[in-house]
Amino acid sequence: MVFNTIHGVDEKDPSTVMTPFQFERDIKLSSFRIGVDAGAPKEFVDKLRELGADPKPIGARPQLSGGGGGGGGEGAAAFDFYVQMKAKELGVDIATLSTAGRGGGGGGGGAGGRGGGAAGGIPGDPTPMAALTSRAGGRSALALDFIQAQRRQHILMVQMAELLKDFDMYVPSAAGGDVGLHATTGHPCAVVPYKFEVPTGPVNGAVMGPGVDSAGVAGGSGVVYNAKPICAVLAGNLFNDDKILSVAHHFQKNTDWHTRHPRL
Repeated sequence: MVFNTIHGVDEKDPSTVMTPFQFERDIKLSSFRIGVDAGAPKEFVDKLRELGADPKPIGARPQLSGGGGGGGGEGAAAFDFYVQMKAKELGVDIATLSTAGRGGGGGGGGAGGRGGGAAGGIPGDPTPMAALTSRAGGRSALALDFIQAQRRQHILMVQMAELLKDFDMYVPSAAGGDVGLHATTGHPCAVVPYKFEVPTGPVNGAVMGPGVDSAGVAGGSGVVYNAKPICAVLAGNLFNDDKILSVAHHFQKNTDWHTRHPRL
């Protein structure tokens, strides 16, 4: 419903283009060319196979390096109104924030990870000043930095096009899901819950383990973690939003993971 509404050219944005968008509620997974990373979530891939998919191994993705595609500058521009407002409110000279991320990685990533604004700061930031500085990264980037980042972005997009020429989509490794790469290249992704359990590995400093019961008591720490959705990523070729949404819907239609919620 959302994509049908936002699909198409935005008259206020000349960079937008019209491409076909056809979400299908009833599909055969065998009709899609799905790649699978060696570290992709086994349970998710096994279910895709059970539903008719024939996933094939996919090679290593190009490495993100050197500041990505200029997301810091984009993030700084997106949060410029907030930064100026907050700086005035706190009596801070914006010029003194220039050390918060020259060249641009921090502003974009921090902005994307923490969500919208609030009167006293942004959720996830310990203080209003932290909320301000975490959104100021990228403001001092040179034009040279931004142009070089755009060139790196284009190289990554060309490399991804070559890698995905025989695939409609792929399932990245469970470790990271290629999120940073997709944020740079613009490849569409759907995040799909495929199991529901207490997370393993370190969580906020407490070490979790596979033997933890459903209450989620972290070994000896006294901290309780409840079971929660564990998710996989479906990453599609550029403009393949409709295909990955169709596959995600088919998976969701045949499972009940999306109906389970953490105990608060």
